[in-house]
Amino acid sequence: MSARSPLQGDELPRILTPPPGPKSRASVKRLRRVESPAIWGKGADPIVWSRGRGAVIEDLDGNRYLDLTSGFGAVSLGHAAPEVARAVARQGKRLAQGLGDLTPNEAREKLVRTLSKLGGALSRVLLASTGSEAVELALKTAAIATTRRRFVAFSGGYHGDSYGALEATQHPEPPAAIRAQRSGRAIHIPYPCQYRCSATKPCAAVCDRACFTEGLAAIDRALGGEDPPGAILVEPIQGRAGAIVPPAWFLPELCGAARARGLLVIYDEVMTGACRTGPFWAWERSGPEAEPDLLCAGKGLGGGVAIAAVFSKRKWMDRWSAVAPASGEAPHASTFYGHPLACAGALAALRVLTARGFRERVEARGRDLAEGLARVASRHPSIVGEVRSAGLLGAIEFVRDRDSREPAPDRAKAALEALLARGVLAIPGGIHGNVISLLPPLTITEEQLRYALDQMSWGM
Repeated sequence: MSARSPLQGDELPRILTPPPGPKSRASVKRLRRVESPAIWGKGADPIVWSRGRGAVIEDLDGNRYLDLTSGFGAVSLGHAAPEVARAVARQGKRLAQGLGDLTPNEAREKLVRTLSKLGGALSRVLLASTGSEAVELALKTAAIATTRRRFVAFSGGYHGDSYGALEATQHPEPPAAIRAQRSGRAIHIPYPCQYRCSATKPCAAVCDRACFTEGLAAIDRALGGEDPPGAILVEPIQGRAGAIVPPAWFLPELCGAARARGLLVIYDEVMTGACRTGPFWAWERSGPEAEPDLLCAGKGLGGGVAIAAVFSKRKWMDRWSAVAPASGEAPHASTFYGHPLACAGALAALRVLTARGFRERVEARGRDLAEGLARVASRHPSIVGEVRSAGLLGAIEFVRDRDSREPAPDRAKAALEALLARGVLAIPGGIHGNVISLLPPLTITEEQLRYALDQMSWGM
């Protein structure tokens, strides 16, 4: 088969030359000469992607890989999803750009009405282009609604790398020069993680809510100060920290405690939303008591187009009216607000994501992932400390040994390199850099997922 044969999206890996091949290395060399080092790490040269379809990526050297990253979860329907591609192409022939906040467009109206229904009680929608922008808009909304500038966030949380979102992000920490410019708006408290409890006095074999109690005490102290918080920002499942799934009691009790203290609850579902964990929103796994006041979404929401959104209960989002300039200008503006191409692509993606049977398919593949990760853990009792998953979000945590639980980032790095050589793409994660994070497209086939999991065998 030719290296440029049409991709179907259901193929298995094919390695023609050890990655990164010569064409990838040459491309990286040219790129490094002209691109800012801000987005380049200090590791080895990566492969260079050339094209993709479904769960398959092909690099410049013709190597074919199974993609367990789905573009950090953004291509939820797989690469070059035909429904999304067709919708963007049709829209491009009608209207490619508008006037952002100044004048609506037809695609924007259709998308916002669709999103409003998906939000349930959170029926007010504010669009964005990226997840970090959505986080910033949610924090702006909370500040306007409560007239308080500070908020509570969690240890290990990741909410984006833009300037405002970095106030909340704790992992990974930005460079010292950027940290020095933070305004101190975020109050960080422990996130419940049974495997690596971050409380001052960690719990024993059974979770005793030590971290939760400690966090509430910190909130109460801040509420009694001169600059109290007005909201709590939390990931229902921490993604970049390594698919940290909190105990079932966490979100309902957090919401109850927040409301008893007059705090708004903001969920960051940029990674976990849009069916990633099975239900459309990850918080739904915890029941109606866990319903937030605001919610941030992005990544998989657009099936590959750059779109994000903030959902809010009407009474909080409507507070924006009070800060509208007397001139009549909108209190929030963006050139690409409601970008017609992105709106059209997202509408097409949402039709697939909400179609009958789609959730059941994701949940079935999620069970396959959980069972496969359990087999990986049993094969490697000396180097895999824990495996975790929720739907098609998974993680493998590498340790020196299971008794000490000492993080082993070198083993995670070696495991990732071995997977790459076998044609499987995954990404590093975890607060200690000792985790392999898995976010396959929601459309990955049963055969492809089984093949990828079978490659997770290491002689370390």
